[in-house]
Amino acid sequence: MAQDQTSTRALCHKCGNPLDYVTAMAHQTARHMRRTTFVCYTCHQTRSYVLSSLMADAYAAASGRDAKVILSGQ
Repeated sequence: MAQDQTSTRALCHKCGNPLDYVTAMAHQTARHMRRTTFVCYTCHQTRSYVLSSLMADAYAAASGRDAKVILSGQ
């Protein structure tokens, strides 16, 4: 059975369109979490969520972007 593609789509709170994954950065204090950023190109809203590293990787894979995590402070 095919996985539902909407399970890895975040929606814009303003217009309801799907947000595009931008990047994931290492969380400052929780090493297993990522600060994941999305953008809505329709209404130019950005959202950042703290997600587990597995979920951040799933969004990166679904977007077709490189899952490389940006390490802060190094």
